[in-house]
Amino acid sequence: MSCRQMLLLETLGVKMSVLEPVPSHLQLPIAVTCHWIRCSEPRVKLNQLKALLLMIVSGELQRITDDPDPTVLPAEDDNIAYKEFLKWKEKKLENNDFDLDAAHSFCQWQCCLQMGLYLNQLLGTPLSEPDLSRLYTGTLVHRLYQELKSAPSVENLFISSPKMAQLYLVLLNTVESVVSPDFFQTKMKTRSGSCKKRKASNKKKPTRCARPETQHFCNVNRFASLEVDD
Repeated sequence: MSCRQMLLLETLGVKMSVLEPVPSHLQLPIAVTCHWIRCSEPRVKLNQLKALLLMIVSGELQRITDDPDPTVLPAEDDNIAYKEFLKWKEKKLENNDFDLDAAHSFCQWQCCLQMGLYLNQLLGTPLSEPDLSRLYTGTLVHRLYQELKSAPSVENLFISSPKMAQLYLVLLNTVESVVSPDFFQTKMKTRSGSCKKRKASNKKKPTRCARPETQHFCNVNRFASLEVDD
């Protein structure tokens, strides 16, 4: 089993020592998130990562309030935090525009999770399987992302529950630890520069043949099949 776990984590590019602070039932989705952060094209934005982790924390908060552990006394601050979260969800979102780039990025994450789950099952589940029904909600993650852009204070949505606030920080620190400190601060290259290079290249080679379809899938971008037209 240890060899199977090592194979799974090496495939995702994560060491078990990095995942140790994470609750066991969330280690697989967080390992997948680490893989997504490093390999996604275009690069994942910090607010997209935060929205995804806040959504995962909301699922955990729902789990411990709806299905509390009978051996553990329920914490009042968890109930308060969950009520505040439900009030926040009932509020109308001012900016309800659909962000195609964010949808593309979250779609990539779901594909990574799906393949991670398949590999984990194939290897005899060396990592615990997450509760998928509480792990991802598309409308919620998009709303969190939109609000983080206009109101960064939503990052403190679960501040009433020290346990949930700490969980969020643990998840965020774990994922950020696998990339360079300036990963989210690095300015992304503008498309204009790449477009100019492409145009110049096309002028030099006007009779260039279309590349074979098989070459498309061998591209460095492993998410090429998810690309959307501009």
